[in-house]
Amino acid sequence: MSALEIIATVLIGAGLLLAVVAAVGLNRFDGVLMRIHAASKPQTLGLMFVFTGVALVAQSWSLAGFLLVVLLAQMGTVPVASVMVGRAAFRRGFVRGGDYAFDELSDRLADADDDDDDDDEDGFLDDHEGMAHDAEDRFPENVVHPEAAARAMTNRNWDEPEAVGTAGVDIDSLDVDLEDETEREAEEVAERDPRP
Repeated sequence: MSALEIIATVLIGAGLLLAVVAAVGLNRFDGVLMRIHAASKPQTLGLMFVFTGVALVAQSWSLAGFLLVVLLAQMGTVPVASVMVGRAAFRRGFVRGGDYAFDELSDRLADADDDDDDDDEDGFLDDHEGMAHDAEDRFPENVVHPEAAARAMTNRNWDEPEAVGTAGVDIDSLDVDLEDETEREAEEVAERDPRP
């Protein structure tokens, strides 16, 4: 192996390691903002390492140019997508006050110069209403508290015994309706929520 191949192998290995770190962080981190960081930053840097290693091994300017275009597209879209996911999570109430250092969005959401009094049709809070300190609907109803996230992910319906012999049993008669259980869990989470 030449020195160029060794450098390329190290770069590709480092890129793959960063991709694995991103996948583990995406599955292990609790909050939306931490998961966004785990999914975007190591993935972009890992892709940069892999593409650099591949370009070194291939020793082709045309391939290096193509990989550069793909890398620039990734570097342009991944941060924008992460910001949009974070913004949507904030607007839906999944990001709590202690999860961020600077809150630049609440002032814009609490602006009283909005003509529209209702929530938007897309399910998000209105751009200028709903997050004011004294507002009745300061936080959306679908907030999942971090401590309740693990309990909310369990389906108590799975513990119920089903018919032992399913031969000749109508598949529609099996208990698979989750709507009532989901609504009950959401009400329990809302009752335990300590916010005013």
